[in-house]
Amino acid sequence: MSYAKLHPRLQDIVKDKKWNGLTDIQNAAFDPIFQGISCTIEAPTSGGKTEAVLFPLLTRISGKKKSGFKVLYIAPLKALLNDLDLRVSPYAEKCYLKGFKWHGDVSQTEKMKQMDNPADILLTTPESLEAILLRKPNKEDIFKHLETVVIDEAHYFALTERGSHLLSVLERISAFVPTPFQRIAVTATIGNPINLLLWLTGKKDTGQPISVKATKVKEKDFKIHFLMDDGLGFQDQLYNLLSNKKSIVFERSRTRTEETATSINERNQLTQSRFPVKVKTHHSSVSKRFREEAEYSIKKDSLDALNAIISTSTLELGIDIGHLEQVIQVGGLVSTGSFLQRVGRTGRRDGQSQFFRGLCFDSEGLLLLTGCMSLGLKSRAEAILFPTKAFHILAHQIICMCLQNNGVTVDQIWPILSKAYCFSGISKSQLDQLISFMVEENYLRIIDGSVILAGLKSEDEFLRANWKRLFAIFDTGPIYNVVDGKKIVGSLDSAFARSQQLPFIFVLGGQEWNAIKIDHEMQQILVEKNHTGVAPKWNSLGNIDVPFELAQEIGKLLSSREPLPFLDPPALIAFEREREQYCYMKWSPGKWIMESTSEDSQVIHIWNFAGDKINRALKCVILSAFGEKPSYDYRGVSINLNKYQSASAIKESIYELLGRIRIMTDDEIISYMEKVVDPKWFSKFSECLPDRLARLTIIEKDLDLTGLIREVNVVAVDY
Repeated sequence: MSYAKLHPRLQDIVKDKKWNGLTDIQNAAFDPIFQGISCTIEAPTSGGKTEAVLFPLLTRISGKKKSGFKVLYIAPLKALLNDLDLRVSPYAEKCYLKGFKWHGDVSQTEKMKQMDNPADILLTTPESLEAILLRKPNKEDIFKHLETVVIDEAHYFALTERGSHLLSVLERISAFVPTPFQRIAVTATIGNPINLLLWLTGKKDTGQPISVKATKVKEKDFKIHFLMDDGLGFQDQLYNLLSNKKSIVFERSRTRTEETATSINERNQLTQSRFPVKVKTHHSSVSKRFREEAEYSIKKDSLDALNAIISTSTLELGIDIGHLEQVIQVGGLVSTGSFLQRVGRTGRRDGQSQFFRGLCFDSEGLLLLTGCMSLGLKSRAEAILFPTKAFHILAHQIICMCLQNNGVTVDQIWPILSKAYCFSGISKSQLDQLISFMVEENYLRIIDGSVILAGLKSEDEFLRANWKRLFAIFDTGPIYNVVDGKKIVGSLDSAFARSQQLPFIFVLGGQEWNAIKIDHEMQQILVEKNHTGVAPKWNSLGNIDVPFELAQEIGKLLSSREPLPFLDPPALIAFEREREQYCYMKWSPGKWIMESTSEDSQVIHIWNFAGDKINRALKCVILSAFGEKPSYDYRGVSINLNKYQSASAIKESIYELLGRIRIMTDDEIISYMEKVVDPKWFSKFSECLPDRLARLTIIEKDLDLTGLIREVNVVAVDY
């Protein structure tokens, strides 16, 4: 048992809180963390992961008197940092140490004090670390005694460009530290934890994965309801669910959170109930004060406490709400990891079950949420695709290093940044190409033949407003408004909007739309209704990629008669209707089915339930090989034929193409992709890239070539 190894005052905390010793993950993690071994900590939500990391670190550093930050504790959201600070700082003080929370809402006065007299533990974000490196003259002094970096909710970072930014910043900090610091990634369940360890350390066979399974299986009260519309029926159902319970309602966008909160408040006015349903919203556009008020009020047990917070994904991550009784998901979901995170907010007290309700309005949302719940009940999450060719992040980091050091040479850049996993697929010659292009475009300038400085174009685009555009990798919000004339008809996920090239067709609110213009600065997509009858290329939830694991689970559920007891009767009826459309194919994992309804059919379908990124890659290969322009979604790829083409001949050609893919090298398949992938805007730093490097970045961001090759090599193709 590790309890006896704890700092004596941490032992007192365990006794005072009447804990029954340490949890499994706390016992498993103590020795490796105390010994300075880099590791991943993977355990179910509410398993005590924060203490599993903090207790050995505090015990180890408690007697060290050297000045400067000894531990960096990095989290993705301000709300999570606020919550962590309430736990970390008291633990630290018990061990005669200090913690400090540093993010955008903390005053400059307090931050300046930290630069003169640093705390032992700094809780912060990647963007704040970037600001410290660029703005603070004594950065080397405050980091030189750094021992450990903890990345909380590491899977959340790894899924976005912020993860690549974070890895880059850590390598720049490591240049100030005489000995390599320990790295710890804290995560909920993910599908490929070994890859997370490689992403974290950048080195094979370095570090230790530490994971435990839940020993106590919580009772689960899960149900998905299918509503025929999202009007009055939805409002009635949601209002009844929220009465007299503490809840988080996850909505699909910032706009929807506000609309839902408004409808609940209107219902309170109509009913004049003695016990109205008290709600607040929580999303990226809500001010700091109102976000923190909502977080504080939902935790209270008094009569004036909130009943519910209506939130986007901002409350998905490890914030301890306390006695939270239920989570409600409005609409579908495309991540089992997110489902497990959200469900894990409930059932934290002894004797309390995990309670989840899904409210779906259309068959697509129903399929996706059913697949997520089915995988979640098996405690299976999707794998993360970790980037290795983040050229746009590299361009950003080159500019930052120029500013940080008042000029830098290539020989100073490469030894530092090449260690980050996100650049591990980039060669030195490609770095040289990137720098040459940035010099030509005046993003950089060279003096004395070797010293690189920021150019006029960087100053104009990134260095205004106190360099704030440079601190963060992306400065767009989570949604783009969809505008038809002067009317806003809805919103789309920003990742989808940034990844598209005009023209494209998508589905929103049951209507097909042609995108005619994207304004990235205003975050708007100008559209007109689609009357061509051409099938949309995207019809998944919110136009967010459906991962391979979820697509496979949906395929299995549609192709079988597996009972789904968590669906209410209308949901079950709707799901059975979907099954009737697919059961004839007899699809199963490990099989791709290529079909046309007859020899004269004008459409060939390849059914594989391989997810969006694999099927987007397959689409590009087919387009490159044949000049045909397929459409795709997570279920498969469809090819429209003209009246002179033979369906059987095309199917035979595709079958032969799949055979060639099996023996292609990475370079060969990338060359296929480059023929059909056009460089486009995908980041505020993408314009710093020459066309070829932009294509390579887009291919890695938007396609899953590894997954395509893997699947083609193991599946049987039935045609």
